[in-house]
Amino acid sequence: MRNTLVKVDNIDESIEYIDTIHGESKGWITKAEISKQREFSQWHYHVEDLLKQDFDKEDVYISMSTFYKPMRRIETIKEIGNLFLDLDTYNTKFTKTQILMNLEDNYYNKLIPTPNLTIDSGRGLTLVWSIEKVPYMALPLWKSIQEYLYSQLKEFGADRKALDATRVLRVAGSINSKSGTRVTILEKYEYKYTLREIQREFLPDLDENKSKKKGRPKKVVYVHRERSLYQGRILDLVKLCELRNYDVKGQREIILFLYRYYLCYFYEDEQKALEDVLELNKEFIQPLSEKEVIRATGSAEKVFKAKDKQYKYKNETLIEILEISEYEQTHMKVIIGKEEYKRRNNEYNKKKYKIKLKELGKMTKQEELDILRKKIKVLRDKGLKNKEIMQMLNIGSNTTFERHISYLKKNGLIK
Repeated sequence: MRNTLVKVDNIDESIEYIDTIHGESKGWITKAEISKQREFSQWHYHVEDLLKQDFDKEDVYISMSTFYKPMRRIETIKEIGNLFLDLDTYNTKFTKTQILMNLEDNYYNKLIPTPNLTIDSGRGLTLVWSIEKVPYMALPLWKSIQEYLYSQLKEFGADRKALDATRVLRVAGSINSKSGTRVTILEKYEYKYTLREIQREFLPDLDENKSKKKGRPKKVVYVHRERSLYQGRILDLVKLCELRNYDVKGQREIILFLYRYYLCYFYEDEQKALEDVLELNKEFIQPLSEKEVIRATGSAEKVFKAKDKQYKYKNETLIEILEISEYEQTHMKVIIGKEEYKRRNNEYNKKKYKIKLKELGKMTKQEELDILRKKIKVLRDKGLKNKEIMQMLNIGSNTTFERHISYLKKNGLIK
């Protein structure tokens, strides 16, 4: 990895910042503001429109990921293009200068990659690593790397509640009302990482291609797998609501409860989990009141805080309590029964078999059959008799030939 740090001076910092974070983004980006009355508001833009907005004011933020629709939730993530940490340096015994010098001497390219942006956020520092954009499926790996970066820098005030992919962070060029100072880019590093590159160099235990050792998996690997399960179930619950056109009366409470439970474990941020639950409830044809939502789902947070896994249901249990049909299971990512698992496994094996045949220069039986029938049609169109066609194509059975003719007639290929 290169390590060329560039000092940023005399630039339109908001444009520079947005271009670095979202230069080629295609999804929706959230812009948020906190008013003087501490009210939170947010809007959604594509990057070309976001660049036209005014950032020369207090407490302005943008999302670090993009979304496939104007909604800032985990299940609507379109692309992830950044890793980031918010360092609340005012909670440490170090000055910002001391932290930056320490990071440069002892951390960069040793324990963590060099960040692409180092930002003075007013009362702290923000570090941003630009990565080649990945889809939401990479979220568990992304989250594991976020956790790793946090674990390395928590002594410098890394904020554990600012690790989720839907997070909004202060925009360079805006003003932090608490410190009365402008958010400023201190350093810029011209390089773009890949998630796998960072994983290989700093988290080798997560490498799926690495030869497996005997014994129990390390905690970081276990957490990575568990997080993948939670993400899949979060997406499946939303998909279930979509398939039922959000008409889920009779199951609203259990859906919202499970949604909050899985979000708590995935985000590790109870407040963000509750916000997303309240938003999902608003999409229902017959939503519950906010008080009803909080009351119906409150125990999910309590169980999470107690680190109790009593609601980590098996798929069969979830299918039963949510009454998920066989058809609905075909749209699920992880909440599937044994029959759907077999169906997917058979499809996978068929595809694998076809790929193997192609590599060997062979065809599947169906492909051979299609070519034979095309030849029969061509010869029939030329006026050849059935016996002549059978001899030319080495078809020995009248019954087999008649079956081919019947198929061609049925599909309107011959008269």
